[in-house]
Amino acid sequence: MYNYPGNYYRRKSCPLCFSERIRLIDQIEYEKPFRFSTHEIQLGAIPELWSCEQCNSWFTQNIFPKETAGELYSKGHSGNRWSQEKFEKQKTIEILNTLKTILKKGSAILDVGCNTGELLDFAKERGCLTAGIELSERSRSILNAKNHQSYETLDCVRERFDVIASFDLIEHLYDVPGFFEKCKDLLTDHGVIVLLTGNIASPSAWICRAKWWYLKYPEHIVFPSRKYYSMHTGLLLEKWIPTYAEVSFKRSPLSVAYWVVRRMLRQTYIGLPSLGPDHVLIVMKR
Repeated sequence: MYNYPGNYYRRKSCPLCFSERIRLIDQIEYEKPFRFSTHEIQLGAIPELWSCEQCNSWFTQNIFPKETAGELYSKGHSGNRWSQEKFEKQKTIEILNTLKTILKKGSAILDVGCNTGELLDFAKERGCLTAGIELSERSRSILNAKNHQSYETLDCVRERFDVIASFDLIEHLYDVPGFFEKCKDLLTDHGVIVLLTGNIASPSAWICRAKWWYLKYPEHIVFPSRKYYSMHTGLLLEKWIPTYAEVSFKRSPLSVAYWVVRRMLRQTYIGLPSLGPDHVLIVMKR
């Protein structure tokens, strides 16, 4: 177990739009043993879910400091935690079809938080020039073995890209506004950003609130709303496509109804199986 400085970091304003009109929703109960990425950790304070009344986003309080999080990510083995199955077998048809229209032969793509490069493999097969950003040293070695250019952070990148992808990353970031500013600088004139993340407007999220399964990871700390993406990023929101994190999360309506009723009666429902798509694929233009 890693004994890092405790999860006492709090914000006085929304980390997205910086409004001070914020309020507590409820406490969050993480699953035990507590893990940050692949490290077992100790918690010193009870995590809380808060909302912003200006941009309608959610965020957590009592989190680990940014420096601690960076060290845990860099020493982690994310490749052991997330699936390394081929990208087209993991993702839904909505995600695959959207990417096929965006990834043109010869275009340059940067995948931020790329793990071991499954999305980049998918892009390379379509003739793209591929690069990825990953804090994990072990994952970067796998990227290099696959002939993808690899970087540790966005600050290391000097090239410009036609596509910047970021799947399951936004919710981890301490500085989302800064992330979008850096991405805009790295995009070509007609470049696009493609994001996949949890959707706090989904039925499962709104029913479960602080019990929602997507909040049960100490490294998930911020959950932007559609209003935030539309009004606060300086980018044009082109597509907002409800979907699932992976195709395995999609269940038949009858199966969902059976398990939801059963778990709600026992007050154990955490949003799984989901009441429809609980993630969103976002396409934004420079």
